[in-house]
Amino acid sequence: MYSPKWSRITRITVAIICLIIIIALIILALPLFEALTISALLAYLLNPAVKYLERRSRLRRTWAAAIVYVFALLVLASLPALLGTLAYSLYLQWGENVTQLLADIQRWATQPIIIFGYDLSPRVLLLNMGEAVGGAFATISGGSLGILSDLTTNIIWGLVVFLSLYYFLKDGQKIKPALVSLAPPGYHQEVSRLLDELDTVWSIFLRVQLLIFLILAILMILGSVLVIWLFLLGYVPFSYFGLIALLIITYTLIQQVDNLWLRPKWMGHSLQLHPAVVMVSLLGALALSGVFGALVVVPVIASLKVLGQYIRCKLLDLPPWPDENQPDQLADAT
Repeated sequence: MYSPKWSRITRITVAIICLIIIIALIILALPLFEALTISALLAYLLNPAVKYLERRSRLRRTWAAAIVYVFALLVLASLPALLGTLAYSLYLQWGENVTQLLADIQRWATQPIIIFGYDLSPRVLLLNMGEAVGGAFATISGGSLGILSDLTTNIIWGLVVFLSLYYFLKDGQKIKPALVSLAPPGYHQEVSRLLDELDTVWSIFLRVQLLIFLILAILMILGSVLVIWLFLLGYVPFSYFGLIALLIITYTLIQQVDNLWLRPKWMGHSLQLHPAVVMVSLLGALALSGVFGALVVVPVIASLKVLGQYIRCKLLDLPPWPDENQPDQLADAT
């Protein structure tokens, strides 16, 4: 014996309650949501490699995902060793320059600077900074258990990212059919097309983001090489301490190029968003939720734009994608 069917009001009420519960769970489990988002983005980047290996070697998806996953972990594990080796080799080459830099910093710190009767010399500032650092270390020593707890928490979230990355690589292609199957039968085609549109948004975002990272890396390398080369030739009349300050200024200017031009212009053009929307959303997300929010805010806004256009068309009884209905309209006209 079947239970009576739910009325329209009951179904709407249950749907709203479920939506509220889902939103509350996302808010309460926000760190988990961030970790899963990071692993999903990494899997999205590595998915073409899995597809290529699966197609060329005719391996099962599980084996192709495992090979790409292990290779990615090896690359990530080798980066600290590579950077450490590079830093050590640079130290051996620039050992004398580092010694000169330390001497310049010591000489600069001993110079007296008196402004309006106040001693603002670096020696006094460094002394006050040392006292502040000492107090901070005293506080840290008292809260060592809290630091250990935070470190353990970060390790656990790292394990969540890497473990979920494998399952995203292995079973990620099943997410779209599962979402489509949740929709009513008459909406399967539209939901599939909507998911394709969202997939296009995130694919464009990741490609542009990688291109921006590459351009910034090239600019930083070229800027560093140029400044150091001009310094060694004597065209930059600074001490080694001034050289470090000039490099920091160069990196800051390059970062502003990213924030004020590259990201708003390219992201906005690629995702069909106004540059002002991109810039304001980046600054707002950076202030509210940090680096993670600034990383994903632009594709989230573009995704909301796609969803908003779909909902608007459905509310106004318009075809969500007019290009798909052109053959039907031509057939009706004939």
